[in-house]
Amino acid sequence: MAEGIKSRILSSAVTISTTATAIPSTALVGRQSILVKNTGSADIYLGPSGVTTANGYPLAAGAEVSIDLGEKVVLYGIVASGTETVRIIEGV
Repeated sequence: MAEGIKSRILSSAVTISTTATAIPSTALVGRQSILVKNTGSADIYLGPSGVTTANGYPLAAGAEVSIDLGEKVVLYGIVASGTETVRIIEGV
């Protein structure tokens, strides 16, 4: 991700629940990439607005993923039970 960042970054935290949650709730204007780190103790699942624990991309506790993702694409996360927190860095 660092190679693609040209002008600014934004960091934030989002609490993910058993309902699909936008990561982040509002994208950084001009975003080109996003780094998501699961800081919780259980897996989260990433995908589109209809993401479920059955069809989402699993992100294990402590793991992170970097995705080239424009500002108009909304990434969602969901957990099987309770809540978990993710930390995010978006880059332009």
